[in-house]
Amino acid sequence: MSEEQLWVPSSGHRKARALRAQFPAEHTRAPARFSLRTEGAPSHSTARGPSTLAPVILISASQRLQDEVARIAAAAGVELEVMPDAAAAFQRNPEVMLLGSDLAGVGPGHRMSPDRNRRRRAETILVGFEQDTDLWKQAARLEAARVAVLPAASGWLAEYLGRRREHNSGFVLGVVGGSGGSGASTLSCWLAQEAAEHRMETLLVDGDPLGGGLDASLGSGEVPGVRWPDLAEVRGALNPVQLTSALPQVSGFALLAGGSADSDADGEAGPGYSGTQSLVEAPAEESIRAVMDAARAAFALTIVDCARYLPGQLLLSCDALLVVVPGRLRPVLAARSLSRSLGGTVPKAAVVRGPLGDGLDDARAADAAGLPLAGYLPATRRLEHAEARGLLLQRGRSRSNRRVTGQLVERFAAEVPQPADARQRPLS
Repeated sequence: MSEEQLWVPSSGHRKARALRAQFPAEHTRAPARFSLRTEGAPSHSTARGPSTLAPVILISASQRLQDEVARIAAAAGVELEVMPDAAAAFQRNPEVMLLGSDLAGVGPGHRMSPDRNRRRRAETILVGFEQDTDLWKQAARLEAARVAVLPAASGWLAEYLGRRREHNSGFVLGVVGGSGGSGASTLSCWLAQEAAEHRMETLLVDGDPLGGGLDASLGSGEVPGVRWPDLAEVRGALNPVQLTSALPQVSGFALLAGGSADSDADGEAGPGYSGTQSLVEAPAEESIRAVMDAARAAFALTIVDCARYLPGQLLLSCDALLVVVPGRLRPVLAARSLSRSLGGTVPKAAVVRGPLGDGLDDARAADAAGLPLAGYLPATRRLEHAEARGLLLQRGRSRSNRRVTGQLVERFAAEVPQPADARQRPLS
């Protein structure tokens, strides 16, 4: 397709002139192919081969601490790398980063906070001995996820490292709306259904506490199982088997929904909801981290319906993001602003949604939003009516919609490792 064929607006139309002014031709070339990998990041293993494990790294100059952590790592059956500073460690894109207390307070080069979003999957654990009186102050200043006081925590640290390395790591896909009402929740549900029909162990996560809950969209409020408020007090490690068995099943995939939308003034929810917290309260970051760790271990593919106004641990847990972009001027501009605000921590791509505005096609809309094009969803008539009647998933089975969701799922399936069967592991 030539440059001229991408965009041929009528010269006299006011909206066409506005689009042409916003996106001149030299800045609106056809977008590059969507890549699931950030530059320099290791690829995920595929279902056709063994996984390539990210390293466990210790940052410490203390020989005593190195020897103790090496002993723990050996007991856990993991390989340990020792590095002199955080900058060198981040270049290895570690899965777990152990920060020695001897370097936790040494100069800005060893601070974790400024770089903690660069490699979102690195779990930071501050390690030290009982004699380190400033250990907890250092942990608070560095915002370390966990603290291991040795030798008392040696058993816990060995178990934690062993469990992290025991499971194959699944793929986490975030779906976020480029603007309000763009249909991110709809696409999330359709992708989860498609992945389940591809026989992938799939979890759909409701990441929008103010979105009314995916139970309302899927008509699953009566299905028993845990919701986000039930997991609000989760801290530390969550057993993947227990999470899998506790979640409700909808159309072949597991669902972690928010609270029910119909609660009374006392905070008691309607059918299918057993939580007791405020229905609009976002889960704590530590709870989200624990849940997403367990989800990654238990499911081959986790799809997160992200809230565009709540950047945080859910977005940081994602390996890739799909931005749903309605193909009209203002939504395209909003998606471009959102893409810039998200930065480059994870690969992002646009799913353009019809109907298209005058002068735009799917490739032009994606490029104007500053994103590569992952697919085009045509407009679905009376979608709100179908959702209100509990027929949202049925609409997702139309030929035109499955053409897009099927292609996306196949692309992500190539990145998903062959999961161990979480349901057959013994409870720990």
